Formats: sequence, C-alpha cells, structure tokens
Amino acid sequence: MHAAKHGHAEVVKALIDAGAPWNAVSPSNVSAGDFAMDAGHQDAFDVLLNSAIQAELILGTIARKKNATGNSDGDYLDDRVTFSEDKIMDSDSKAIMMAWEKPLMEAHAKAVCSNGGHILNIGFGMGLVDTAIQQYAPLSHTIVEAHPEVYDRMIRAGWGEKDNVKIIFGRWQDVISDLESYDGIFFDTYGEYYEDMREFHQHLPRLLKPGGIYSFFNGLCGGNPFFHIVYCQLVSLELESLGYSTQLIPLPVRDCLSESVWEGVKQKYWQLDTYYLPVCQSMSESE
Repeated sequence: MHAAKHGHAEVVKALIDAGAPWNAVSPSNVSAGDFAMDAGHQDAFDVLLNSAIQAELILGTIARKKNATGNSDGDYLDDRVTFSEDKIMDSDSKAIMMAWEKPLMEAHAKAVCSNGGHILNIGFGMGLVDTAIQQYAPLSHTIVEAHPEVYDRMIRAGWGEKDNVKIIFGRWQDVISDLESYDGIFFDTYGEYYEDMREFHQHLPRLLKPGGIYSFFNGLCGGNPFFHIVYCQLVSLELESLGYSTQLIPLPVRDCLSESVWEGVKQKYWQLDTYYLPVCQSMSESE
C-alpha cells in the first residue's frame, strides 16, 4: 500500500511476485490499487491491475476444476463479489433502492431494446427493468424468475396477462433448454455469485442473436473502486473469449441523487460515485 501510494511500481511488482496479496485492504476498506489510482500513479496501478486479473483468472480456473471433481471448498469469490440486494426491505429501504436503481434499469432497458425484436430478462426482482422494457413494446418479452414470492407478485400485478410477455418460473439453470434466441438479453439475479453469471455467459452464443445486445447489472464489488475495476476488466476479458466486445458506459450515481438518498444508497447498496453500464455485442457486429 505504501509503495503504491508513492508510485514505486517496481517495488509493488517485487512484493506481488513475493506473494503479497493484491486484494488486501486497510481498516477503511482501501486497497493498494485504490492508493495508486487516487494518487495518479499509472505504472503502479497497472502492475496491480494486471496481477489481480491474472490471479483471479487462475483462481477461477482452479475453482472450476475443483467443482468439476466435486472437491469444492465453496469460498471462491466470496461475499465481496455478490450482487447486493436486501431480501426483505422496509418502505424506506425500498424507496432508496428504487431511487438509485430506476434510472439505471431504464438505461439497461434502452440498451437491450435498441434493436427491438425479442427480449429476455433473467430475474424480475422489483420489476424495474421489465417495466422499462415494456415501454419499448418488444415483439416478445420473456421473463425468467425463480423466487416463488416474486413470481406470485408478478401474477397478481397482471404480468401474465400482457400479450407480449412470457413468464418462465424457475432457476435459469433449470429452464435454459426452454429458452429461444433473442435480440436483447438482460441478466440480474438476486443472491448469485460471479461464477453463476459466468456460467450464464457460456450460453450467450446460443441465446443471443447475431447483432443482439447483452447487458447485466454491474454490481461486482460495488463497495471498492479498485476491486470494481478488476472485475469489470475480468468479465470483459471472459466475454471477449466468447466473441463479444464490452463497452462500459459511465453513469453518474451520486450526482443524480439528493444527499439523504445518496447516504442511504451508500450505506446499503452502492459506494461508488459512478455506475458502469455494460453493453455487449458480438465483435463482428461492433467492428
């Protein structure tokens, strides 16, 4: 941390090579990468970023091999990489969450609906993105939802009666064979880990039509700026290996909220000033 803060890139590299963890944090949740980034030391930052991505790619490969043999210790990519949403929210929490998520979900809907056609959403949640998708009047709008209470709420709210909406109840992993191909896909599931999203990405070549747009809720490590950058880069690399380019569009979060709402968001959901909205499409189409 000291070497990164003062821009000593060679020292940072020597320490990383000797086994220093790239993701150690101070009591105030600041990592070496954050120190380098805040001080503008690009060389030290690049050393840490490259080391982090390499380490996570290797650890991910090891973990997947363990899972394949049934020898998993279950703690790979722990809570810091979960998608954050409270299971049970009081009215104040729900209002805060909707205040910051609604404009983000509208931006996601605009992206995945940009080609029109047939749209798939994995995870209904509070219905924010699906409400926004409906405003674009897609030819068809398929929603996969696994939570029974959320599903019941969808039915009571009349989602099953909409002409262009098809609801599939179940975990996406269990209903993947029932899905067709789509012009736009959005992924946002409560309580899953990065590995679950990575598994879903393996199905994109079949699910996403040529020229289609894919996006996901980018809640990866939303409590630490450097960790967030690491996982944005990591998911972009893994999507690239499947033939997709990823554009990360910066959306201001803090500047769009009142101070009281921002404090509530920061305490429970999101600590970063900016949200990076991912827009993914096949590299042949984006060139």
